[in-house]
Amino acid sequence: MKAILENKWVKWCVSLFSCAYFTVITLLAYATFLYKLEFVEGRAGSFLVLYSIASVVFLVLMIYTRDMIPTRVVSVLMMPVAFCLILFNMYNWVIIVPPFIVALVIFFAADTRANIKVVLGTIYLLVYVLGIVAYFVLNMLLSGSAVETELNLDLDPQGEVYPLYSGQMKKLAEVTADDNAISPDGEYRFYITDVKDSDKGAVKIYVVPANQDIELNYFTLKQQGIRKTVTKNGTRGVVPSVGWIVEQDEVTGEYYLAILYQLTDEELPKTVKVRNLPKKNYFGFIGLQ
Repeated sequence: MKAILENKWVKWCVSLFSCAYFTVITLLAYATFLYKLEFVEGRAGSFLVLYSIASVVFLVLMIYTRDMIPTRVVSVLMMPVAFCLILFNMYNWVIIVPPFIVALVIFFAADTRANIKVVLGTIYLLVYVLGIVAYFVLNMLLSGSAVETELNLDLDPQGEVYPLYSGQMKKLAEVTADDNAISPDGEYRFYITDVKDSDKGAVKIYVVPANQDIELNYFTLKQQGIRKTVTKNGTRGVVPSVGWIVEQDEVTGEYYLAILYQLTDEELPKTVKVRNLPKKNYFGFIGLQ
């Protein structure tokens, strides 16, 4: 058995196999750059258990093959990938912690030359410290102090937004129901947010893609960075009436989708055409709107 474990080609095969972990974490980092990861209700705990077990198993395999070239290459690449995972999933510790621990341990455990470890270790330390500081600074500067909360039936009864709309939950349920919020062609969906800022606040209505989410067993990758602002002038504490209509262009005769909304009972209904959504914003994670 010892002879098999010490066989060079066995180690090479195991080392190549352990690279699968690096590939998956890289894909996860890329996916969370493009999408917002939201766990299926009640599945975060079971995902963490499987995620942690897989991380421990692959870490053991990497330590076993720490003198192999594939493992040594992975050992120096895992740290920047883990850094990206942290930036794109800030505060989502379930996703961040296991691969970060694997990256840190294998970086020091691999038989990489000491001078390379010193140089790269210094660079990575600076990248982590300066990068995370820059992340928080940019978020404060670009996103401001306003706090947006999506209005739906999942509002936290203990939160400060809930009391503003607690008497309008029936209307909120009707407005935000899928059969009302999703466009007739299934391409778009609108949602409403409460905005708390230094002024009197507001209610905003947005339109986003409805059919670009990726649903997996433990979580859903929700499309982000693509949205059209319908209005930002709603009165805070008032649930607007919103729905989809199909209108005809008087000149071309072409039919198009539009949002019909009424912010308060006193205001007249308004419409906003919805044809093409804006281009994707890839830098929403740093607060760029």
